[in-house]
Amino acid sequence: MFSKALSALLVTAVAVSASPALQGRQSCSQTYTVVSGDSCSAIEAKTGVSDSQLHALNPSINSGCTNLGIGQVLCLSTGGSSGGGCASTYTVVSGDTCAAIEAKTGVSDSQLHAANPSINSGCTNLQIGQVLCLTGNSGGNPPPSGVSGIASYYFPDGGIGACGNALQNSDFIVALGTDTWAGGAHCGQTIDVQYQGTSIQVTVQDLCEGCAARGANGLDLAQGAMAALDSNYVNDGVIPVVWSFA
Repeated sequence: MFSKALSALLVTAVAVSASPALQGRQSCSQTYTVVSGDSCSAIEAKTGVSDSQLHALNPSINSGCTNLGIGQVLCLSTGGSSGGGCASTYTVVSGDTCAAIEAKTGVSDSQLHAANPSINSGCTNLQIGQVLCLTGNSGGNPPPSGVSGIASYYFPDGGIGACGNALQNSDFIVALGTDTWAGGAHCGQTIDVQYQGTSIQVTVQDLCEGCAARGANGLDLAQGAMAALDSNYVNDGVIPVVWSFA
């Protein structure tokens, strides 16, 4: 009799202690399961969440991100408040420094550090693929709709694109990365691309096999389209954009 009563009490205690964690997990509208080889920067590059958002929604991750466990389920976003979400993000590429990122994106040094507390004071701990928050959702202007990615440019030079059409440098066309190419299903579709208050529309006409190396949702714009989006494109080379299918 005692053992049965004790067992029932233990089961009840376990259920009660587990319920807060369960409730916390149920509040996540999107999750990610850690796999072998994952790091915070790798997860951010795969999912598009910022470093600050990943840590805010998963406080068990330590500051150095050295305690991830294979099979661990991380929260990426919640269905309620923004939870520290970002209106726009930037994915760190090879050779980046804080000063370089600030020059590319137009954010100040204080804004960059305030939105990304994981960056140390000397900015010596940036990682390739790390997704940084540029502006937060704090009740000002609504964030641009769409997904964040890194855009670069190329010269089609009259060649035939992956969608089967001849492409010119001046054309307002875009090459999608392999992660959004979908076997060419988007050929001919129009995409809205936004950068620092400027917006253009381009048509999907090509495949960018190297875009995935810069992180999720990368784009390659024809030179003419890039020039219309960023007047300093030659010096910038790559820029953080927000884009969506029109």
